[in-house]
Amino acid sequence: MKVIRSISNVTGKILEAFIVFLLMLMTALMFAQFLGRFIFKNGIFWAEELSRFTMVTMVYLGAGLACKNNEHIRITILDEVIKGPANKVLHLFIAIISIVFLTAIAKYGFAVLPIVSTQKSANMQITMNLVYMMIPIGSCIMIFYNLVEILELFLAPKKDGGEAVKPAAEGSGK
Repeated sequence: MKVIRSISNVTGKILEAFIVFLLMLMTALMFAQFLGRFIFKNGIFWAEELSRFTMVTMVYLGAGLACKNNEHIRITILDEVIKGPANKVLHLFIAIISIVFLTAIAKYGFAVLPIVSTQKSANMQITMNLVYMMIPIGSCIMIFYNLVEILELFLAPKKDGGEAVKPAAEGSGK
């Protein structure tokens, strides 16, 4: 279990660093675009497009990171009502449903890549499959973290009441 948590934490740190880098890049691009358009009267023609693609990448990688930290929007009334082993079954069910859904998204995301590889972006002239690739990649990251959650449900050490102790996700403020 320690190895799985280590892999999960390392990939989480890498995702966090990459998302922060992308956010700084997007901010710098938009600031340069602002300066170019309004100060120098000549903008960077590809900055808006690259910023849009950067935002798409941040969304899908950030969704994976939110999955790791268990920070997606959710209805928690069942968590509050159902206690003990039934709560473990509930979390298992939710994780399995999520994995099935994300597997379908990843499958069709990979299937669409050859179709969009013939399309090029308007300004940068890059193939659109580089942008669309974020959909299955983000889905695979979320599948990974759902699998980690399932393993933690069954392999995490037990506390006195027999319930599994799930460590608080790093950076989640919980």
